[in-house]
Amino acid sequence: MSDKPVPRLTAINRPFFEACNRDEFLLQQCGNPDCGRFVYFPRVCCPYCQGGDLTWQVASGRGKIVTFTRIHRPQHKSFFDEAPYYFIAVELEEGPLMYSRLEEKSVAEIGLLGHPVEAVFVDHTPQQKLPFFRLAGR
Repeated sequence: MSDKPVPRLTAINRPFFEACNRDEFLLQQCGNPDCGRFVYFPRVCCPYCQGGDLTWQVASGRGKIVTFTRIHRPQHKSFFDEAPYYFIAVELEEGPLMYSRLEEKSVAEIGLLGHPVEAVFVDHTPQQKLPFFRLAGR
């Protein structure tokens, strides 16, 4: 649907969203040797050490579900046809927490917490893919 909300691209986040369109999962990593942590969401400085040397690195796209909710009534009309779906928080292997959607629409919720997931890139609009996650091992 063309009326779906889309990310507002900036100089800071453009590499992330362009990588999604190439089916590539990128994260920023702090270049400070005393820090070196991975960062999500894209920003101008490291939230841990306040260093300004962040570089884009190919990341695993893997993590585990730390919480979820099943959306029955989306807040935006362009998502009505997609409901119900799962909105999840994923602790990425590299450390950051990322919010996204679970690709599967029907799952057994028992055992979902802590379940490993991997990124997949879904056509959000004709011009932009977004990273969703699917249950690993399926």
